[in-house]
Parts: sequence; C-alpha cells; structure tokens
Amino acid sequence: MFDDLPKRSPLKRFFGFVLFLAIIGSVGYFVYQKYTPSQKAVSPKVLPTKIVDSSNQSPILKPSPSPLASPSPLVSATPDYKVPAGETYVTSSTADTNGDNKTETLVVSAQNDGKFHIYVLDNTSSIVFENKNMPAKPIRISTQAYDPTKEGYLSWMLVMSENSGDLFFVHYNGTAYEIPQNISL
Repeated sequence: MFDDLPKRSPLKRFFGFVLFLAIIGSVGYFVYQKYTPSQKAVSPKVLPTKIVDSSNQSPILKPSPSPLASPSPLVSATPDYKVPAGETYVTSSTADTNGDNKTETLVVSAQNDGKFHIYVLDNTSSIVFENKNMPAKPIRISTQAYDPTKEGYLSWMLVMSENSGDLFFVHYNGTAYEIPQNISL
C-alpha cells in the first residue's frame, strides 16, 4: 500500500532534524532573553546642555552634571542637634509630639562617663527636656501614643532591647516633657 510513496533519503532527514533543532533552539533563546531580567548596570545618561555664547551667538554643547555627582540635599542640610562639647551624637528622631504642628527632635548622645544624654529640641532648636542619666543606648526609637485612651500626643518610645520590655517613653503631658514610667534614670 505504501510502496508507491517516494522515499526520503537519510541525508534529507538529518538536515531536516538539524533545521528543526536550530529553530527550536533559537525560539527558546529569544524567549529566555525576553523573560530573564537583565543583569546589566544602568548608568545615568548625561544629556548635553545648550549654552549660548553671547559673542558669536552659536550654541556650545556642554555635558550636564550627572545626577549622582551633585551633592545630596540631606548631606548639605545636616541639622544642628546641639550636641554638647565632650559628647558624641548617637541617634535622633523627629516628630510632632506636643500637638503644635511643628516638629520636635529627640536626640541621644554618648557622654564620656559611659552614660547617655537624651534631650528634646523644639522647632527653634531650644532644649525643652533633658536627662543625662540614661544607662544604655537605645537600639531603636519609634513614635506612638503613650496612652491613647487619655491623650492624642505622640511619644518617643526608646527600645533598649527587642522583645524584652526594656524600653521607656519620653512623653509630653500637656505642659512639659517627662519620662512617665517609674524608671531609675
């Protein structure tokens, strides 16, 4: 029944198989390239800035500064934490903690005697609270309401060690800042 069909030579079958593998391989390669994230580092493009020379009115192209080369506003605008002489800045936290819609700053600095100094600066950088007897450096400072059932002021929670309950608050009581817990500071 199949005797009258033309026979294919083994060479044609081999080239057909190689062509089939090449097509499958190239399709697989393009799919791989399309769906694999690129590992190349992207460098910022430097666009030319047009500067007109007033003497001959011809534009001069100069490269614009790289965005990475310009100074960061955070570096140039370092706040003055009023760290006392002989002490070293450790950490700080800012928040509106007395409800005046202005930001206050809690600063922690290390003293030479091994204790830590905590103080609160108001929005004019005046010290409105301080305690120089903190025995340890906080590992984290967060803000939350000290007692949300009694008032709405945010308080600073200084965490001395995670998951231990070793923490204390610096709290605004409506008239002044205080450490409201009975801590031997």
